[in-house]
Amino acid sequence: MVTRDIKQKTEDLRKKLHHWNHAYYVLDNPEVDDAVYDAAMRELIEIEKKYPELITPDSPSRRIGTEPVSDFKKVTHRTPLYSLDNALNFEELEDWEEKIFRVLGERTKIDYVCEMKIDGLAIALTYKDGILILGATRGDGDIGEDISNNIKTIRSVPLILNKPVFGLLEIRGEVFMPIESFEKLNKDQKEKEEKIFANPRNAAAGSVRQYDSKITASRDLDMFVYAGIWDKAPKTHWESLELLKDLGFKVNKTSKLCHGLKEVKDFCNVWYEKKHELSYAIDGIVVKVNDLSLHEELGFTAKSPRWAIAYKYPPQVAKTKVLSIICDVGRTGTLTPVANLEPVLLAGSVVKRASLHNQDTINKLDVREEDIVTVRKAGEIIPEVVSVDKKKRNHKNPPYKLPAKCPVCNSKVEREEEESAVRCTNVSCPGQIQRRIEHWCSRDAMDIDGVGESLIKQLLKNKLIEDPVDLYFLKQEQFEELERMAEKSAQNAITSIQNSKERSLDRLIYAFGIRHVGKTIAELLTTRFHSIEELSKTTPEELTEIGGIGPKIAQSIIDFFKTGASRELINKIKRAQIKSQAKQIKIKDSKLAGKTLVITGILESMTRTKAEELIKNLGGRAASSVSKNTDYLVAGTDPGSKLKKAKDLGISVLSEQEFLGLIK
Repeated sequence: MVTRDIKQKTEDLRKKLHHWNHAYYVLDNPEVDDAVYDAAMRELIEIEKKYPELITPDSPSRRIGTEPVSDFKKVTHRTPLYSLDNALNFEELEDWEEKIFRVLGERTKIDYVCEMKIDGLAIALTYKDGILILGATRGDGDIGEDISNNIKTIRSVPLILNKPVFGLLEIRGEVFMPIESFEKLNKDQKEKEEKIFANPRNAAAGSVRQYDSKITASRDLDMFVYAGIWDKAPKTHWESLELLKDLGFKVNKTSKLCHGLKEVKDFCNVWYEKKHELSYAIDGIVVKVNDLSLHEELGFTAKSPRWAIAYKYPPQVAKTKVLSIICDVGRTGTLTPVANLEPVLLAGSVVKRASLHNQDTINKLDVREEDIVTVRKAGEIIPEVVSVDKKKRNHKNPPYKLPAKCPVCNSKVEREEEESAVRCTNVSCPGQIQRRIEHWCSRDAMDIDGVGESLIKQLLKNKLIEDPVDLYFLKQEQFEELERMAEKSAQNAITSIQNSKERSLDRLIYAFGIRHVGKTIAELLTTRFHSIEELSKTTPEELTEIGGIGPKIAQSIIDFFKTGASRELINKIKRAQIKSQAKQIKIKDSKLAGKTLVITGILESMTRTKAEELIKNLGGRAASSVSKNTDYLVAGTDPGSKLKKAKDLGISVLSEQEFLGLIK
């Protein structure tokens, strides 16, 4: 029986541990020795083992990890996590400010907040009545993965807030691995003959997506937060950061309020020289407009906020030797020349390969085997060769020419007019098949976690699959017979494959890897077609009626679906019971067809993302800012400055109930 004294003791221990944890990991001001902290934690764990009914979601004991899971659930973000546009120099930073002035309609003095662009992983936290209930990855910006158990192991993430906050509170931040922890992890991995991580970002990303949260707990991750989605927001972003600190979050101390773009440039220059002093990796500075009312007015593009930009530091470069030049074959048959290099340290990771892009690039650089070259790496892109030291060249080596036949299947290669790419003409080329299956499994396509390049290579080698849909007919025991596939790994692979049967139609279309059909075009296609069967029977005329699809893309889609291999793939999709379907909505009967809508304020019946999805499904366009081209403004509770602008422009304003009436 749990006595009152035991309950009180448990509560006291939790309060102490939360307080000590915050002092050590957030304030960097330890109040007790490790031995005292560890003793209190052990005492709490012992009580919770004896009286499991006393365990709470916010207990400090959750930080040591919980039972492993077999998969991560998908979660829809209440507010999308946008990516940022980049400025590669001060001129582009000035251009960004000019765009702000144009949207605002006046040149005015603007204050900015500068923050370190941490080389980590964007994470969304959700608190309910002050208690952490969800930690999720960014995913595609709209849908992420629930990694709550792993997030709770990060000591700088508060499980319970310092001050009472009622209702739901969303927090945005960046999980990262300190450089010292990264080096220690790789040393340990090497000793255990396990995977070596290329850089701290990859290590952080791999650590937060562990099915076993005890592994995450051992990885020494950290997190800075940089934004809150407030019901009643402060007036400025700087005040928002101060509020986050008060609630117990770790906010980067280097952030600075800058008065005008000159101070922003000075800040960027100072930290370019001092970035090596930081205990974590950065690749630039994030610059945000400080006035939150201007955020509302500036709005968003399709991908990013207009009120923020990432100033990227110049890419790092290094000199090394080209050992050989080989060709990779992509999923559409494109031959990409790649330079194998003498290993060189660049931007925090060892580089062994660099892209040469195509024959035109090779000709322009005149790069040859055994040349001494300069390579650079900007952000996460593959390193590339930017120049050749011809003074150190062995002139016996001839200029490099792409092969006349595919290096994988020996088929003829062709170069189309007005294109730089050379392609293998054999759609059954093993190299293309490998890449097509990898693309099918990728995160933006069918998102089959755990089925990557090496596993696909084994499946093809053992003749277990010939195309991506064959994955859905595999049995667990077939996976278990492969190298490095124990029962648990095989079970996880099967689970991921089966879960992917429920992906949306636009993801399935994108997964086919049709030339010129990226994620945006795939989404456009679902406004007209509601199944793969419908799309496969379309005509060029039908396709070009869709805004954003021209003759070149239309012909590529037609060419793809007229092949026997594609028809067989569609038949196998039916047999595999892949249920990717768009909603059957008669757009021509919709009152929103062809209309542009903007949403402001908070909707009671659904999230803004859901409302925008409904607008698109009904043939409308969901815009982020009000203009003379806006047909309707949907006003929820606490509407922002968009409401005034809509009224000034004479745009129809709909209440939430009126909007719901239109979408029925």
